[in-house]
Amino acid sequence: MQTKPTSNASARLIWLLGTLLTGVLAQDAKGWYKAHPGMARISQVDQDKHQIVDEFGRTRFFHGTNVVMKEAPWYRPLEWVPGVPSFGEQDVQNLHDLGLNIVRLGHHWAGAEPVRGVYNDTFLDIMKKQTKMAEDHGIYVLVDVHQDCLSQKFCGHGVPDWFVEEDWVSSNERFPFPQKLKPFPVDQNGLPSPESICDTVDWSLSYTSVAVGNAFGRLYNNYDGLGDAFAAYWKELASQYVETTNIVGYNLLNEPWVGDTWADPTLLVPGVADHKVMEGLWNRATKQIRTVDNGTLIWFEGATLDVLSGFNNVPLGEGSKSVQSFHYYSPPQLGSISATLSNRNKDNKRLKTAGVLTELTFWMGDDKQMSGLADAMSATDANMISWIGWAYENLYNGTTGDPYPELAKHYSRAYPAAVAGTPTSFDFSESAGVFKLGFTSDPKIDAPTEIILPSSTFPNGYSVQITPQDSLLQYKVDDRTLALFTSNSIHNATDIHVTVSRK
Repeated sequence: MQTKPTSNASARLIWLLGTLLTGVLAQDAKGWYKAHPGMARISQVDQDKHQIVDEFGRTRFFHGTNVVMKEAPWYRPLEWVPGVPSFGEQDVQNLHDLGLNIVRLGHHWAGAEPVRGVYNDTFLDIMKKQTKMAEDHGIYVLVDVHQDCLSQKFCGHGVPDWFVEEDWVSSNERFPFPQKLKPFPVDQNGLPSPESICDTVDWSLSYTSVAVGNAFGRLYNNYDGLGDAFAAYWKELASQYVETTNIVGYNLLNEPWVGDTWADPTLLVPGVADHKVMEGLWNRATKQIRTVDNGTLIWFEGATLDVLSGFNNVPLGEGSKSVQSFHYYSPPQLGSISATLSNRNKDNKRLKTAGVLTELTFWMGDDKQMSGLADAMSATDANMISWIGWAYENLYNGTTGDPYPELAKHYSRAYPAAVAGTPTSFDFSESAGVFKLGFTSDPKIDAPTEIILPSSTFPNGYSVQITPQDSLLQYKVDDRTLALFTSNSIHNATDIHVTVSRK
């Protein structure tokens, strides 16, 4: 006579079968990563979801920081010295430990082409070395041609010195007129002298000067082939990076000014400059990029004073290959960050593209500012918007070399780096240490959902709850990444909810 197994025996049998099944599935997960080493390529925008997707079809999200050197030699030093801004092996390890997965890396035109038509290979090689270091630590790079007030000749930075000629404006209207009625004295290279004189003007108001507006106008109008030279530089950058896996895109120009407002005051109307002067330059640069690189996303900016974008179209009309790059500072933005994110989402729908917040206030300040930063983190989660804070060097106390805890805690948030389906919501409570993600699975995607869980935020580990219970397989990829593979039993699109709680 056959007897029924005892309850303990049944429990052991169930446990054994579960262990064997998990072992098989875990091996499959391990095998997937072995078959797909390195980082996933990013080269597409889903124009229906208005989100960036990777080569496997996963929706991608990014948290990161800006690394920009605003003076010669135009790149951050490679050696780590506590309290001194750098970008080397220790820095990319720091970013990895914080849980960041993107750097917007400044590639100053001034550093790359000090003589017109002759590129500085030493500068470009250093930028590529820093990009490769980021890749080795699982960090994407957004190649950014950075500027503020365009030129050193205007107490700013960006274009090479040969770009601006002194006699473009009359002698009594030279920089910084009209911010100051008397033009600054200059040295033999046309730079304000002494250099400290630049401290007597507000750099943000310098955009209103006759000289700065005139120079931007000449760039947009392709005076003396300056627009072509800008486009040629982008072609050179694209030729350098076309095979680089961790390049997430080309950010054409940081915070472009609206142009020559003294010749055309209508450019000051929010949205006008986007289509009237910028769109042509973005198309010019993109055409040159596409002669050597058909895949990498083009990130384009409008005027910082825009309420809604005024572009008629994205660069070359390639919505699936373009990303709207935008910033939030108050001022010039007058409303809340939630209002700005709402407006940018409207832009994305109209232009059929995606948008990323590539700069926001991310430095120490008073209680109001720190509260605003916390609000920004909540708002970007609520709108499912990726962000890149300004800037990496602000993270550190210059005296001790240690990160400011108030900033590090925001950088070290939990977030979904990749979602194997359509995300519906996600949020992270810093105080409770609880991350929640909702998404609709896509059975056609065999790549996993990946959640970034920085060890500094989850020092004692975490627990995971998944609904439906057997819909996802957990696999820990490394010290910060939890992979969730969709179960083979899920044959149709399924609403899945994940909760990760700090222990």
